[in-house]
Amino acid sequence: MNYTQARYYFYFALALSLPVKLYLAHALPLTGDEAYFVLWAQNPALGYYDHPPLVGWLIHLSLKIHESEVFVRLPSILGGYVLVWGIYYTLSDQDRTRALLVSTIFLLTPVYLLGVMVSTDTPLIVAMFLSVLILYRAEQRDSSGLYLLSGILLGLAFLSKYFAALLLLAYLIHFLRFGLNRLDRLALVLLGCMPLILLNLYWNYTHCWVNIMFNFINRTQDPQISLVQPLLLLAVLVWIISPVLAVQFFRNWKNITSIIRTKGFDLFFLAALVPLCVFFVVSWFYSIGLHWVLGFIPFLYLVYAHIPGNSLVFVRKFMLGYALVHALIALILLALPLDVIRDSPSLHQDAVFYLRPAEVAEAVNGLDADHYTTSSYSRSAVLSFYSRHYWGVLGTGSKYGREDDRLTDFSQLDGMDILFLSRRPALDTGMLEPFFSSVETHFIRVKGAEFAVGIGRNFNFLNYREEILTDIKQRYYDIPDFLPQGACYFIDRYFQ
Repeated sequence: MNYTQARYYFYFALALSLPVKLYLAHALPLTGDEAYFVLWAQNPALGYYDHPPLVGWLIHLSLKIHESEVFVRLPSILGGYVLVWGIYYTLSDQDRTRALLVSTIFLLTPVYLLGVMVSTDTPLIVAMFLSVLILYRAEQRDSSGLYLLSGILLGLAFLSKYFAALLLLAYLIHFLRFGLNRLDRLALVLLGCMPLILLNLYWNYTHCWVNIMFNFINRTQDPQISLVQPLLLLAVLVWIISPVLAVQFFRNWKNITSIIRTKGFDLFFLAALVPLCVFFVVSWFYSIGLHWVLGFIPFLYLVYAHIPGNSLVFVRKFMLGYALVHALIALILLALPLDVIRDSPSLHQDAVFYLRPAEVAEAVNGLDADHYTTSSYSRSAVLSFYSRHYWGVLGTGSKYGREDDRLTDFSQLDGMDILFLSRRPALDTGMLEPFFSSVETHFIRVKGAEFAVGIGRNFNFLNYREEILTDIKQRYYDIPDFLPQGACYFIDRYFQ
């Protein structure tokens, strides 16, 4: 295939991907996590409960343009094209035709074509990818400024998610391969990223160590050896890159590895291989989320560029069909009426809530209260986006999404009326009654699903602190002794 043909197919894939992304971004209501990140964006801060803050900052900027699902997801849409540009820019120095073919294959990879939802992984993926590309250029030019810039981008990745530490591990292995005489370059990278890492640590010190507590203490589980999870991880990796590309990669393994060494592309290989190997080892003891691996797979496309040309053309043809099949499945699922799952009441109830959230919010808007709540951060965040009220969490909630602990001061709600939306048609009044002088029960109906609503009159803060906030403190704010004791908004607010 010549350059002109490759360019034609690239522009075709580009023209296909943008409307698909925009349609999905518009048609899909925000997920609970996405709506939760919108709350971050609406309350700018140097950090948030679950993760560092970068995704909240990016959404904050996009919402300045327009407050809609598409603009909430704008960082994800634009981030995908940054990766495409990075792949082409890096490969075009050596072979523009191959650069276009690989960029086309990446554009048509279903998980990146259809993955418009924004998450903490969105800035992580882009920042890590750009950090590695800049480091590659720094190695070519031996530029101190580029080493420093690579470190700054790595620091931004840390401000997205702590998985950036795995890329730092790959950097360490990369530099140690050359002996101690290259560690001054690694020092420049560290000099670039450390201020941002220290900023996050200082914020944690002054905010209950919430990122550390959530990621390394509160959400951890007892390890259990599993033979299935490693196989599932491998299956997920093959599905993401496509079975055909996986076969071509392993068929040409020796040829690829020899070429990438001579061209200096082993940096990209390490950036993918080291984290994925860590995930594979961990998968024997813990479950690995699909989104965990997405930040490291793009580096493999720079390695795939070195499979034989005919194989690369074949993969490009296959990927078009692979993408269309996935897109067709997505469109069919979107078009299905909710009535098809009416025989499964619990599933139907959840589907109505998350696929018709604006209608649920509109139905509740007719009920007045001083504060609006559910028992779930996910449901509360979704309703906050689609209604005219802020929705908090009533009850202990879960280990996830506890930003409402910072946003809502229950001591200020003493004596007020609080509305509680149940996820089911029945209301557990026994859960509400200890904290109110009386509880009124109402019902709303949306698309055949009925939701119970309780309005608690005259909220009793002291009872709530004794029963709920004390439990939350023990579960999620029991800061271990090995962490220096700084400020903690939750303890300072309720227990000082």
